[in-house]
Amino acid sequence: MSRTFRIASRRSKMALTQTNRIIAALKAVAPQHEYVIHEVVADGDYEKFKGDLQQIGGKGAFVKALEHDMLDGKADMAMHSMKDVPGDVDLPEGLVIPAVLERDDLRDAVVCRVGETFVGLKDGAKVGTSSVRRAAQLKMAFPHLDVVPLRGNADTRVGKVDSGEVDAAVLALAGLRRIGLEGRVSEVFEPDMMLPAVAQGVVAIECKADDKEALELLAKINHADTFACITAERAMLKALQGGCHTPIAGYCVITANRNLRLIAMVSSLDGKEVLRGRNKLPFEQAEELGRSVAEELLGQGARQLLDSCN
Repeated sequence: MSRTFRIASRRSKMALTQTNRIIAALKAVAPQHEYVIHEVVADGDYEKFKGDLQQIGGKGAFVKALEHDMLDGKADMAMHSMKDVPGDVDLPEGLVIPAVLERDDLRDAVVCRVGETFVGLKDGAKVGTSSVRRAAQLKMAFPHLDVVPLRGNADTRVGKVDSGEVDAAVLALAGLRRIGLEGRVSEVFEPDMMLPAVAQGVVAIECKADDKEALELLAKINHADTFACITAERAMLKALQGGCHTPIAGYCVITANRNLRLIAMVSSLDGKEVLRGRNKLPFEQAEELGRSVAEELLGQGARQLLDSCN
């Protein structure tokens, strides 16, 4: 029996590109079904919202809009950039994230105006970012630069560099690649320079917990190694009770002998206080790994640091 699966997505170029990747993966394993995009406009979407993103609930507001349409019966699945899914709270009752695509490059990158370079930026140059995590690490590593908030979709932020609103912008490398702007990258930050966001570079698919057909289908496209890594990362984030408004970073990798290794950081908003934690556990103990690293950070005083950011 064939079925039409409606996949909820925001209308941005990046969101639609990521949703089409999901559709391609689904068609490869179950071509008998039809897959259509259900476009959702969230209140205060990036294209329209000009103020502080936290006033509308942070990036989680966009996630909630897609979830609402699933719970309302308008969509069967939803596409998320996993780093935007709040990690400090449980998913709404009746919804699950059973699958992720293979992780793309998790590093951050700098976009400058054509012909200019990041290393050539002068003292006081304005560097824009939408992330407090990136801002804190930029302030720590490059105190001579003026780090300022920068809103909008990735292509909008690149446009603000070209218009002169800022001298450079820091964005996720994976996102720039997805919308064809990798050629604008001036510099890529390795994780030891700028620790990435939890689940950065990961596209996730959410569905209803009682939709057996969707669950069976999504199990066929789930990338198990990526799922284990982001499970550890998000377990750490949940134990810290951290959201997108707190400077928390971390990423998990799989070692040669199939263990999971998680490296994480908590910092003050100005980047002057930094706590780091790491641990390694067997592949099957992803959640335990995340909690153990969170406990290490909390033992160093992470709670007081995070509370000071609110």
